[in-house]
This record gives sequence, C-alpha cells and structure tokens, in this order.
Amino acid sequence: MIVALEPFSMVDYPGHIVATVFFGGCNFRCGYCHNPALVDIKEKSQTSPSNIQGVIDFLQTRKGLLDGVCLTGGEPLLSSELLPLVKKIKEIKRERENKAEFKIKLDTNGSNLAKLQEVAPYLDYIAMDIKAIPEKYAELTGLKNSWEKVVGTIEWIKESNIPYEFRTTVLPVWHTFEDLESIRKYLGLDTNWILQQFRQPPDGVLDRKEYEAYPDAWLKEIGEKLNCKVRGLH
Repeated sequence: MIVALEPFSMVDYPGHIVATVFFGGCNFRCGYCHNPALVDIKEKSQTSPSNIQGVIDFLQTRKGLLDGVCLTGGEPLLSSELLPLVKKIKEIKRERENKAEFKIKLDTNGSNLAKLQEVAPYLDYIAMDIKAIPEKYAELTGLKNSWEKVVGTIEWIKESNIPYEFRTTVLPVWHTFEDLESIRKYLGLDTNWILQQFRQPPDGVLDRKEYEAYPDAWLKEIGEKLNCKVRGLH
C-alpha cells in the first residue's frame, strides 16, 4: 500500500534527482529497521486508485524537473499497487531528453522473485538488501527460510541486465569481518555490493534497542579490502 511520497531526493537513486514513494508492509522483521512505522501496515483488500493517481498527478507536475522515481518501503513487492503504478509511471513522458520516460528504481529485500520478474520490464535500477550470511538470515529477518527466498533473486538480478546494487547495512551484532568476507566471496568480486554504515535514527528502530555501529574508519578499511563502496560515513 502506498503510504507516503517524498517529492525530492538526491540520495535515493544514484546520480538522479527523484521523488520517493514509500510502500507500507514488510515480511521481514529486522530489529534495526529505521522505518518501523512502515513495517506492520496491512495492505487493503484491493488496489487504491486514489493512491496511484495521486502519485501520477504529482509526477505530471514535475516533468522536466525530476529524473525518475524511487520505490521503497517497507517492501514494495508485497503491494498490489506496485505493478499498476510502474505501468502508469512509464506512460508519462518527461519534457527533456527527447521526452524520455521517468526512470524507476526499486528497493527490495528480494524475497519475492516472481513479483520482481513481473515488474522488471518497467525497472531501470534494482537495489536489493543482503542482510547477512545465510546462517544468520532467519534470525535477523524473523522469517523462517528467508535465505532460501532471496538466494534465487540474487542470482536472477546478476543475470538480468538491469543495473543493480546489492547493499548490506553493517552492525557489529550481525556482521563480523569474516561474515562480510564470506558474502563477498559468494557474490564475486565483480558484483556491485555496497556497505552501509548504521546510524541510530532519532525516532528509534523497530525493536527499540540501541545498536552499536562500527567506527567509520574500520568500515572504510573493510570496504577497501573487499572492493566495496561504503555509504553513510561522516
């Protein structure tokens, strides 16, 4: 379910100025989630045309000003509004670059490959979270067999010819250097994998705990060792 629209962002889609659409509801329960208000929102029984049309009406007023849209959450792939929304977004022609389409970036936890494949023809960029090593996935996400749900998605994205990134928010409680090294070996050195620094949000995380972060210098060094970009450093 579409729950919010951020009209302007320079950080949600690398190299582009976008509007960000937030979807409510998620099948993972990651304790350190910084969008807890979006996690437990339940999808209505049917698509809400007013929510979709509200986004489209807004984008119509931003032709020539925005490059595209970032779809995030929550988990957008759970929403029945996602497919009709991306179809309508691609029908809008922007008033620059020879009336090119709005670009669409999707943020996902990767747990629904079938739905991802359904919307993939409309996507220009995919950002998928890799939460941890396989042995820790179920505990971290609170979902049994969650690794089994995402592993096929990882391989599909790598072969999809859609620009992508994998990303891991790094916390001492969940990630040792050996864990991160293991993920890098699994993905391969040529895979676009980004390490993200954890920052405790002012309004708290999903499980209301205070989480420790690695020092910026440590994470920067690990990024260099593992051939990863690092985001969120001060």
